Amino acid sequence: MNLESLKKRVQPDTIIDDQEIIAGFVDDWTRRFRGHTSVVAIPRSTSEVAEILKWCSSNQVNVVPQGGNTGMVGGGVPMNGELILSLRRMNRVDFIDGPIPHIIAQAGATLASIQESATHNGWMYGVDFSARESATIGGTIATNAGGNHVIRYGDTRRQVVSLQALTASGKIIGDISGLTKDNTGYHLPSLLCGSEGTLAVITQARLRLWTQPQEKTVVLLGLPSPKVALEIVKFFVASNEETQACEIFFEKGLSLVCQQFGIQPPWPEKCSTYLLIEFAGSKGLLDRLNGSEGGEMLKNFDLIAIGEEKASQSRLWRYRSLHTEAISASGIPHKLDITIPFEKLSIFFDEIDSVVEQSSPNAEAFLFGHAGDGNIHVNLIGLNEDDLAPDEAVLEFAASLGGSISAEHGIGRAKSNYLHLRRTPEEISLFKNLKTAFDPTGILNPGVIFPN
Repeated sequence: MNLESLKKRVQPDTIIDDQEIIAGFVDDWTRRFRGHTSVVAIPRSTSEVAEILKWCSSNQVNVVPQGGNTGMVGGGVPMNGELILSLRRMNRVDFIDGPIPHIIAQAGATLASIQESATHNGWMYGVDFSARESATIGGTIATNAGGNHVIRYGDTRRQVVSLQALTASGKIIGDISGLTKDNTGYHLPSLLCGSEGTLAVITQARLRLWTQPQEKTVVLLGLPSPKVALEIVKFFVASNEETQACEIFFEKGLSLVCQQFGIQPPWPEKCSTYLLIEFAGSKGLLDRLNGSEGGEMLKNFDLIAIGEEKASQSRLWRYRSLHTEAISASGIPHKLDITIPFEKLSIFFDEIDSVVEQSSPNAEAFLFGHAGDGNIHVNLIGLNEDDLAPDEAVLEFAASLGGSISAEHGIGRAKSNYLHLRRTPEEISLFKNLKTAFDPTGILNPGVIFPN
């Protein structure tokens, strides 16, 4: 690459070619995907992004867009020396007041900063998950992230009112005007949400906000089986509009969390299954819960902890939220986030250990996830990076149950060879045609979603 010609187009510190600095950009969060590059571009403005893309397009230099680099499927890793286009310096967040308030955020703004701005102004942003301090809005849009509150507020696609992006040739598409109604042709936000940087580079977005709940209550249950947990989930999702999270995890994962972080389990008794439910609403929330049919149901369980204040809620949430870190501290995981139809979840939980064991006796599976929407995170430990037999077995099993091979992390590089398990040949052909229409020379994130 002739970097000198690129450097002339942007500010002096935009182009990084120091390998010591670059080392922090080339591996994904799991450490499973380790890439390499000679250059990282970190622009401060849309105009700089445009100049970089124009140069890359003219010189046929492949580009990997990158946000907080918290991805788990290799979608933001330069496996073949691609230029990294990091949006982390573009992190402005603006609250837009009005009858329907919004937030306009640049792509590099973290999820936490967006939530903070919304909360400060008396509202809330609908997407939340553990990596909020480092995950960026550009990355969450690119992967259509879901998180803990999907059952109430929907995934990221539902939060995006409008967005601005740049094509591979550096041309601006979309806008952030935020019109309530705009029926002019195809809906670009829906198309680019989940595109994983393969169609365009997202630079900013206008985001929907929600009414901020006045109170929250967190309930943790220790249960004898996944079946019992799912019956509870089904009841509360169907009957209580104040239910906003239903998280499931298991004894093996909880023991690992407690061991890794030196914390005590919620009860001395060990349980097969743990279910965390979060309720949010107006004042009097706990009284309404206690006086409801659901409250009467909860009284039947001996192992129950209720968090009324923020501190106690955080203590209960950590049993679930620390799973990812605890598992990663035990080795390099193969992370397989999938969705199973709710009515098939019991079958999945009953058979998944056998599926993994049959594919590889060395693999150990840790499960946790968002039970309310069927999104289960399967984490495989004890494998070599190139041992893909258990990955294939799990994904094939999910597909056989009518599920999806990716729920919220994207396809990335990890699952590109398995796209056919969920999409028909006709759909894949259409996807590839869309890719060509947006990116004729194929410089944006090659090898992501579709194999090279």
